[in-house]
Amino acid sequence: MLVTDDSGFPLSLTAHYLPRHYCDVMTPFDAPNAELAWMFLQSLSEGGDLDEGFALLSDDFSYWSLFTRESYDKEALRRVTDRRKQSVELTIDLLRCINEGETVVVEAYATGTNSNGEQYDTPFVCIFETSDGLIISMREYSDTRAYAKLLGG
Repeated sequence: MLVTDDSGFPLSLTAHYLPRHYCDVMTPFDAPNAELAWMFLQSLSEGGDLDEGFALLSDDFSYWSLFTRESYDKEALRRVTDRRKQSVELTIDLLRCINEGETVVVEAYATGTNSNGEQYDTPFVCIFETSDGLIISMREYSDTRAYAKLLGG
């Protein structure tokens, strides 16, 4: 039996919307995979615990970004994140999350100011693949010009 919302849209495909003022909630999801993805993104945010966040990643984790168009392993992403946090702390606000099986799609909004006083203010989307309670991959799609400006490129 297909369960739908009031408009007839299948609930398994319905995005979970969260008002911006609720974004400080660490885990606003009922689905464990979605919670995993959001907890990881929060660890990358200002005040986040990177050690805790990177513990959510599998040993064979891979990260791909539209900005670099290259894949990175867990250790390389940690180095890049540590370097980025030296020049800018980001606040990440959740816009919506779509959870379908082992795949989680997070649409969010990142803001921050780099050490030169330049503002970073852009939406982005991350697609997470999970397995056995860990994140095995993350693909990030964001504004490449804004990212280059953030890093002084």
